[in-house]
Amino acid sequence: MTSGEEAGLAMSLVNEVTCTLCRSLYEDPVRLDCEHNYCRECIINYWKDGEKTEESENKGYTCPLCCEIFPQFTLKSNKLLATIVGRVRDLGLKFKGPIEDSDKFSQKALGKKMETEAEPGLCPVHREPLKMYCVEEKTAICVVCAVSKEHRAHCLAPMEEILAQCEDNFEEAVKHFEEEVKEIKELYEKKEQEINEIKKQSQALHAHITQEMDCLQRCIERERERLCSQLQKETQRLLALRQQGSQHLSQEVDALQRDVASLREQLKQEPRHPSTLIEDIQELTLRLKAQPAALNDEGTDCFDLGVYKGPIQYIIWKKLGEIIKPGLCFLSLDPATANPFLSLSEDLTSAQYTHTPKEGLPMEETRFEFSPCVLASRRFTAGRHYWEVDVGDRSDWDLGVAAESAERAGWVVLCPENGYWTVGNRSVRKVGMYLDYEAGQLSFYNAADMTPLFSYLGADFKEAVYPFFYPSADSQAQPLKVLNPRV
Repeated sequence: MTSGEEAGLAMSLVNEVTCTLCRSLYEDPVRLDCEHNYCRECIINYWKDGEKTEESENKGYTCPLCCEIFPQFTLKSNKLLATIVGRVRDLGLKFKGPIEDSDKFSQKALGKKMETEAEPGLCPVHREPLKMYCVEEKTAICVVCAVSKEHRAHCLAPMEEILAQCEDNFEEAVKHFEEEVKEIKELYEKKEQEINEIKKQSQALHAHITQEMDCLQRCIERERERLCSQLQKETQRLLALRQQGSQHLSQEVDALQRDVASLREQLKQEPRHPSTLIEDIQELTLRLKAQPAALNDEGTDCFDLGVYKGPIQYIIWKKLGEIIKPGLCFLSLDPATANPFLSLSEDLTSAQYTHTPKEGLPMEETRFEFSPCVLASRRFTAGRHYWEVDVGDRSDWDLGVAAESAERAGWVVLCPENGYWTVGNRSVRKVGMYLDYEAGQLSFYNAADMTPLFSYLGADFKEAVYPFFYPSADSQAQPLKVLNPRV
């Protein structure tokens, strides 16, 4: 055997007994459950320094090579490997040339020195050309690394094959990105339209607030300024959100287009070694395949019309305790619509559930057949209206409006598709309802302090609607009562 072959054999043996963390011969080697070996001090420091993956955090300890997670901090001494390392150190005293003494095997600077002196395109450990690629560790390796214990069980492929695959993925991502550009532009235009719409809504709401507040006395001037100021801040916030989203979207598109052009230019120039291009191609490919974050921004945040557009005079009247003008509608319950299990008061302003149905009632088409509900006798076909109801001491109630043609036979399903716009099961005692027929708005308030509860916006009222009432289904509950204005 020649001296060169001896040196190569010695180096191969050294590699097998070299710690992958410190790049030197094992010191007090320990074995993990995955059969990988490390210096005891190296693996302890690795775990102590927090080198855990995001996946394994708070779940265990990770092997640096195979990333297997172990729930317990357990280390097993590898006495056989320690014996082999000792023999290698002893044999090192007999070798000549670059491994002529044992000190060089124990110096941690040996691995770093080899990496520093390695030329581009060469393995830093074996000084062989980087012709293979480890798919699991995502790194370029030489043919010697490929047959080593560290990589021989991994998925390997020729470097040129990986480069061709990366280029194909890159081109596919570019094509996908170019197809998305059209949608991105449409989204950008949509955001611009939303900004203009917000401005128009802001102007309309400001005019509405001003018109309502002008009807009040000077003592409520401070409330008008407070609401206008709050609206202005909300307007600025909404505009800032839309403008920020538009700016971010434009910047994201520009940045990706620049990066694509730059990388394509690099690929056209004198090619560098594949190992230096793979990381850049993979990173940009992932960015191009990812859907732009702005596409998920639907821009649903808008003005709360329950705050800015409602019975504002009545809201202020509640706050100030002054009667400005009658704000309540006068309503009475319609006996012809009441379910037989409902008991109505003589003045037709309250309803209560009973276990015993009334007998002898004509079952007209207007009457609720099975559901214990009732409608008001007053119908609305236009204008703005407000009324209040005391729902009693239970929370299982429903209030709102019902279309004139809404189905009343069988069990009633309360939803706009069936002609019912309602709200229920809220922990409030008195509920106020504001109907703007032409605007398609129905807002619900806690009548005690006019806190908005819920709003239907853009409802399509194509026919007359009636105030709807469903009292508690508990016969022991207090009656549901319409709060009519004082005469």
